[in-house]
Amino acid sequence: MQKKVAQEALELTRECLMQYWQLNPELVLSYCDEDVLWTGTLQKQFIVGREATAEDLRGTMRDLKPCHLMEQDFFVVQNSGNVCTVAGRYLVTTDERVEFFLQVQQRCTFVWEQRDGKLKICHMHISNPLGELKTVGDEMFPSTMGRMAHKYLMRRFSTLTDKTKLMAADLEDREHIFLLSEILYVEAGGRISIIAFLSGAKIPVRMTLTEFQEKADERFAAVHRSYVINTECISRIKKYEVVLIDGTRIPIPVKKYRETREMLLERLQ
Repeated sequence: MQKKVAQEALELTRECLMQYWQLNPELVLSYCDEDVLWTGTLQKQFIVGREATAEDLRGTMRDLKPCHLMEQDFFVVQNSGNVCTVAGRYLVTTDERVEFFLQVQQRCTFVWEQRDGKLKICHMHISNPLGELKTVGDEMFPSTMGRMAHKYLMRRFSTLTDKTKLMAADLEDREHIFLLSEILYVEAGGRISIIAFLSGAKIPVRMTLTEFQEKADERFAAVHRSYVINTECISRIKKYEVVLIDGTRIPIPVKKYRETREMLLERLQ
């Protein structure tokens, strides 16, 4: 299929999963083919057919809690004819309103087919490697916190206890006070900057990147002339880009990659 359509399949995979973990399986079901094959984490979850898949997915809603996705990586790994395969990995983390904390890594594979100009899911598979977390029987949610969860909890604790603030005016000259710990990155937009937050919100403010850096602290680093990132939110450093914990990819200039990489590694250490 065309590259544009394959990219649409990738974004749909991400959106379907985000909706599912907010306890809404209807979006993914709306794209399922009548003969879809669903392979889940439990032994019984090897299911053929849209109706049976719908029954299973809706049934799991009783066992799940609202979650959001972090450290997302999705790729089109195969694209031929009218079929493409999207693979991904991400962390599932319970929402703050849930009464307990859980974080676990998952991997997924979605096979999409284009029929009459519409995308359909022919096969979807989610694996749940529980190397650091235990489960009991067919328990849908592991109950023991492992090293991965501990790392996230410490980061979250730091966010809650850090009250360092920044004041900035939006485009309507309303003054805002932001917690630096809640800022993911800042993007340049001429004489204004767009502040992206961990919550997913983005707010344009009357401030240049240089002015932001002067007011911020050492946790923020410029990795590109158009981007300043919160180094505490780095998930991975890859060739010519840095990946943040929500899956956002920030470019690193090719000529400055080695210098920028060394700077980021030094700060992380």
